[in-house]
Amino acid sequence: MLPVMSWRPIILAALLLVGGAAAAQPNGFGPAMENALSSTKDGWLARPFYQQRNGALAWSGSAGADAKQAIAVLSNAASEGLDPERYRVSLNRGDATADDVAISAAVLAYMRDLAVGRPDLRALDTDVGLPLRNLDASSLLNDALRHGRLAGLLGSLAPQYPEYAALKAGLAHNTVAADRIAANMERWRWLPPTMESDRIVINAADAQLQLWLGGKMVLASRVIVGRPDNPTPILRAEGAGITVNPPWTVPRSIAAKEILPKLKVNHAYLAHQDMVLLNGPPGDPHGLHVNWRAVRAGTFPYQIRQYPGPRNPLGRIKIELPNRFDVYLHDTPGKAAFARAKRALSHGCVRVEEILPLASYALSGDLETMKNIAQAIDAGQTQYLPLSRRLPVYFLYWTVFAGSDGALQTRPDIYGRDQRLIAAMGTQPVRVAANFAACAKG
Repeated sequence: MLPVMSWRPIILAALLLVGGAAAAQPNGFGPAMENALSSTKDGWLARPFYQQRNGALAWSGSAGADAKQAIAVLSNAASEGLDPERYRVSLNRGDATADDVAISAAVLAYMRDLAVGRPDLRALDTDVGLPLRNLDASSLLNDALRHGRLAGLLGSLAPQYPEYAALKAGLAHNTVAADRIAANMERWRWLPPTMESDRIVINAADAQLQLWLGGKMVLASRVIVGRPDNPTPILRAEGAGITVNPPWTVPRSIAAKEILPKLKVNHAYLAHQDMVLLNGPPGDPHGLHVNWRAVRAGTFPYQIRQYPGPRNPLGRIKIELPNRFDVYLHDTPGKAAFARAKRALSHGCVRVEEILPLASYALSGDLETMKNIAQAIDAGQTQYLPLSRRLPVYFLYWTVFAGSDGALQTRPDIYGRDQRLIAAMGTQPVRVAANFAACAKG
C-alpha cells in the first residue's frame, strides 16, 4: 500500500486532466458538436436545443422519419409567405453530427420566423412599437420530438387569426400580389397570439377604425392618418382616459416649421388663433413684442399652446394613449376631409369621424354616456374623464386584407412599408429611421 502522501501528485494530475477536458469542451459538447454548431448557419439557435439534450443527436437512427417530415415542411415554407431558401438543409453525408445540427438549426429558425416573425424584418422601421414576443423554440421542439408530435407543433406555429388564414389562402391562388401578401403575413406574426376581446383597431393603410367589445365589432369609423412624411406608427397602446375640450400643446417641430413663418409675416397670429407662449416674455402671452424675424427655426425657443375652441385642431375630444410616439385619437374641426378617398393627411395622430360614440363606448361600454360627454363639451371647460379599465388600441398597417365577401382587397402602400419588407426578404435588411409622429393639425 502506498503512503498517503504519494497519492497527492496523482490526484493533482487527475484534476488537471478533468479541468483541461472541460475547457476544451464548453457546455459538455465534444469537438464534433462544437464544430457543427459554430460552422452551421443559425447554429447558435441550436445550442440551447442540444444543451437540453445533453448533446444527444435528434434526427438520426429511429428519428429519421422525423427528419424527412421536418425537411418536407421546410421546403414548403413559401406557403406561409416565407423564403424556403432560408431553411434549405445541406446534408453532409458521413457526418451525422453536422447533418443533425443543420436540420435542427433550420427547423428552429423556421419555427421562430413563422411564430413571431423575422427579427431583422421587424427592425426595418424604427416606428414599430408592438410588444416583443419570445418563443422557447428549443423546449417546444424537444418536447414534440419526445412525444411524437412534430407535425402538430410545426402546424400550430403560424398566427391563428382568420385574417392570416385568408392571406395564406390568397397566396396560394394569387401570383400577382404574392410579395405584398407575404409582407402582410409577416406583420401578422408581430402581433400577440390573440388580441383582446375589447379593443380599438386602426388600419392606417385603409384609414379605417374598428371598435370591438366582447369579441364583436360594434363601431366602424373613417379616420385620417399620418401623411407619408409623418407616418402613423405601428404600435399597441392603452386608452387611459378622455379629455373633453383639450388644449393643444404644439410640438416644437410644428411650431418651428409651420407657425414661425406665419409669425414672421403677422406678429398677431398667435392672438388670432387663441394661442399663447408658455415661456414667453413676461406680460406678452401672445408674443406681440417678440422680434420673430430674428427667431430661427433650428433653435426655436418657445412652447406654444392653443386654448380649446373652434380653431383647435384636436377638436372637442381627445382619447389619451400614453406611448413613446405621442400619438393619440382625437376629434377635428375639419370634418369635410373624412369624405376624401385619400385620408393620409395628418402629422401622425389619428382623427376619428365617429369620435363621440367611440368616447362613449370607451367610457361605459355603451352609448349611454354620449349625452354626458356632449354636456361637458358645451360647458367649455377642459375635463379629464378616466376610463374604468385600460382599453387596448392597435395601430396597424394592412395593405392586403379580406373584405366582407372574403375576396382579397389591396390598398396603396402609402408609407412604403411593403416595399421595404419585400426588398429585405431576400437581401440584407437596411434599418430605416422613420419620422416620428408630430401630432397636431391632424
